[in-house]
Amino acid sequence: MLELIWGILNVILFLGLLVFCAKKAAEIRAKVGLSVAILFSFFALSFITRPSNEEKDKKFEFENREIEKQSSNRNTYLSKITLEDDLCTKFQLNIICDGENARSALIQRTGFIGGTEWSTLYININKTEREKTFEYQIGGTRKWKILGIEIYSEYKEFSGMNEFKPLSSVL
Repeated sequence: MLELIWGILNVILFLGLLVFCAKKAAEIRAKVGLSVAILFSFFALSFITRPSNEEKDKKFEFENREIEKQSSNRNTYLSKITLEDDLCTKFQLNIICDGENARSALIQRTGFIGGTEWSTLYININKTEREKTFEYQIGGTRKWKILGIEIYSEYKEFSGMNEFKPLSSVL
């Protein structure tokens, strides 16, 4: 719920900034000229940023060459785990495994994500003694932003246990 309010606040502030810049640009154009008004509008809106490519979903590969040779004839398993499911945002962990070891993992964030940014710091996946069962630990930061300026950063951790399922049964 807080993320929804934060996103709406971002949209309202952005629209307010656009209206303010349009009014000021009209005043500047009337007093000085069109080129100065365009220059003012460009500089007034230039501080608003968008997320860089490195902030997008980061895939963690767990490559081990010895295991890769042994596991080429094994089945592939996928596990989808919902870590957090709020009113407007959902965090999901996707793990691909060969039955013995995790091959890769990815945190996906879906829903309304305006005004916040997630950055995964680590994903640890360990096999348990039970067959096709694993435990996971995930850590990352959620950054709260207004008009592209970071206001607050919080650290979040998720942990738990789950089972690997054959890839065909998950899809």
